[in-house]
Amino acid sequence: MNVRDRLLERAVEQHGYLTTRDARELGVDPTQLRLMASRGRLERVGRGVYRVPLIPRTEYDELAEAVAWTLGRGVISHESALVLYRLSDVSPSRIHLTVPRDNHPRASGGELYRLHRRNLDSAEVVEHDGIPVTAPSRTIRDCLADGTDPYQLRLAIDEAKSQALLRRAEAEVLRGEVDARVAGARGRA
Repeated sequence: MNVRDRLLERAVEQHGYLTTRDARELGVDPTQLRLMASRGRLERVGRGVYRVPLIPRTEYDELAEAVAWTLGRGVISHESALVLYRLSDVSPSRIHLTVPRDNHPRASGGELYRLHRRNLDSAEVVEHDGIPVTAPSRTIRDCLADGTDPYQLRLAIDEAKSQALLRRAEAEVLRGEVDARVAGARGRA
């Protein structure tokens, strides 16, 4: 398989996006991406991030680009994960990403994202429609800690249970955590 085919195969898996990190993982010199961009075979969308224009855009383009912006080290999280799973009616103003504590992207575009630094266990990350995202239970706990409206979190728990993304017992534990937070907030008021 030639260089172009290997890169195209990876881009298809990532909604059309490639990073210099992807190139290295595939044994391709990252300068090949710049050359392909100069020839019009790739679009440069950010520092170290490219898009294959032949691959049709999808509803997940913004999320795939956000993950690529972290050079593939970040995952969609918090309220953005609720939206990806279609679990509630939240509408975050920026895309939430959880990145490893040692990930410090400095590239332009950061104003589009809200970064949360945490080293996630592999069990806390899943793939949803080809996008790496925090698991539903981790997502709900992150949103609870971040102050998301408890009504939206209860809605998310119920919807996740109905989509079989959460087991009944897991949903009950999460609902208890939300209720405890609400009761605690009332007690402080």
